[in-house]
Amino acid sequence: MKALTNLVVASLATLSLVSCGTGSNDLSMEVRLTYEGVPYNVGETVFKGDTALRFEKFYFYLSDFQVGDQLLEEVMFCNAEDSATMNYTWTLDDKATHLSFAVGVDSLNNAMDPTTFEVGHPLSSANDMYWSWATKYRFLRIDGRLNGSGMLGTDDILLAWHTGKDELYRTVDLSNQLTGAIKPGDHVVLEFELDGLIAGMSLESESMTHTMVDDYEIAVKLSNNLPSAFAVRVE
Repeated sequence: MKALTNLVVASLATLSLVSCGTGSNDLSMEVRLTYEGVPYNVGETVFKGDTALRFEKFYFYLSDFQVGDQLLEEVMFCNAEDSATMNYTWTLDDKATHLSFAVGVDSLNNAMDPTTFEVGHPLSSANDMYWSWATKYRFLRIDGRLNGSGMLGTDDILLAWHTGKDELYRTVDLSNQLTGAIKPGDHVVLEFELDGLIAGMSLESESMTHTMVDDYEIAVKLSNNLPSAFAVRVE
């Protein structure tokens, strides 16, 4: 009888260890670009009215990513063409009804030297997101082209939206979009809605900003669109 009891205890212990190793406490997240509710891949052509628009490079920073009281990531570099930078897995301690983050790099990290970070670090110079002339990071680096005729060709207008500087750091709180608690084991889809980003933008006249004095208002306009350009759902 004692041997049987010991066997049962050992079996339960083994099951417990297996359960702990399944990743049941993991929270996974995919960052996804969308346009008008449809997943968007860099290089595809979309339309705003009669204007054809193509994003050819799409980089951005997310910072201070929090679920509940838990800080899951201090800073994340997202390259829309690199799935490794658009998918994340964390250990979530408890269920939560709060999700927030910021777009950009906070003032402390924005003052860092990118050459002091290892190549794999989000703030490394390898990501080509640092403005040496401004000694600051770019928060968004979006390049592409557009054409008001509705067809991309030789007379395209170049698109370059490069924003940065501490005052353009924007916080995003998506807690009110959650229909229930985020729990360990869930998969979160964070959508960056490109139609929300360009809402109210005059593409032909506001196609270029490097956050300089003469194009600063364009960078402000883009930055102000960011809080409403994100959506979240739990799968």
